[in-house]
Parts: sequence; C-alpha cells; structure tokens
Amino acid sequence: MVSNASEPSMRVNGALLPMYTGQKVVLVGTVAQVDPSGSSLMVKASDGKMVMVTLPNPLQGVIEVHGVGQGQKVMCQSYITFPQMQADKFDAALYDEALKLIQSVRDNPWKPDM
Repeated sequence: MVSNASEPSMRVNGALLPMYTGQKVVLVGTVAQVDPSGSSLMVKASDGKMVMVTLPNPLQGVIEVHGVGQGQKVMCQSYITFPQMQADKFDAALYDEALKLIQSVRDNPWKPDM
C-alpha cells in the first residue's frame, strides 16, 4: 500500500504494469468498457493491452489514472479525464513510444527509487 501521497509515480503501459505491483503508477489510455456498477472500467493502455481500473464513478474517453499497480490492475487514487476534443487528437502509439524511450534510459531519472 502507498504510505505517502507525495511519493513519485512511474508512468506505465499495460505490459509494464506488473513490474510495479504495490507501487504508485500513472496509466494513460482510452476507456474501453465501464462496469455497470460504476466501480470499475477497462482501459486500453497505450500499448493496446486492456487494464482493469477500480474507481467510484463511470467515465468515458481518454483517462490518466494515478494509483497503485496490482499486477494487471490499478487501484485508482485519482484520475484526470480529457475533453473529447483533446481525446480525439490523442496519439496512443506516439505516447507508447515515449514510454518505451523513458524505460530504456540508463539511470532513469524519472523512475522512482525502489
């Protein structure tokens, strides 16, 4: 569990998420399906993988999720939704390439100490 809200978070895609189980993560993707109860949704991550996100209210469009990685799930602590006009212009493939580049940097300055 996360003990301090000011701890850094790692930006991840669906494939990277299991590496950060129990740690704060940021996931950006497109809402693919909302559970009828409104307590969870499936997000298509930038790498095309589907990730279950638990949250209190249903959403649609592009969402940036801040939470704790739990294998192929994220326990949502907060999220940001993008206006549909911006969501329509979101380039998931380009965002995913940026994630891969960040992960490939030796002595990665963006990666929280573990």
